[in-house]
Amino acid sequence: MTTSSTSFAIANLPRLGEKTPVINLPSDALAQVRAEARYLPLRGSEHLGTHASAGEVLIFCVVGKLDAKVHEHHYVLEPNQLLHVPAGCTFRIEAQVDSAVLVTSLTAKSTAIGEKMTATLAPAHRDDEVEEALEETFPASDPPSYNSTIT
Repeated sequence: MTTSSTSFAIANLPRLGEKTPVINLPSDALAQVRAEARYLPLRGSEHLGTHASAGEVLIFCVVGKLDAKVHEHHYVLEPNQLLHVPAGCTFRIEAQVDSAVLVTSLTAKSTAIGEKMTATLAPAHRDDEVEEALEETFPASDPPSYNSTIT
């Protein structure tokens, strides 16, 4: 893949600042996920405030140079670079020069089915797993086994 070093005016980028349409393919898994994309202009030293996403976030630098801070780590994004932000991490984006950025997020839909799916995928607390195993392995109704060695 080749990249171009040709510069052009950010204002000439098509549909910049508009909500980006997301095309969803028919699928049971996708029915539980909401995808949202924003194609945004940022002037030099302008920033997006600190956010904590409930889902996965992808930050793509289209044009310019971005300073991204994700959970206390700093990254510099230049054109054609992508940064993945895991769910729940805080992030902040600041343009070092006039820039365009595409921010895409995937979050679980807040429906009863989505909440059930999220609860199913959520990791169980370790103490709960041990407690459950103890209850299943040693039910209170069974008497302790006794083997007499005296005859």
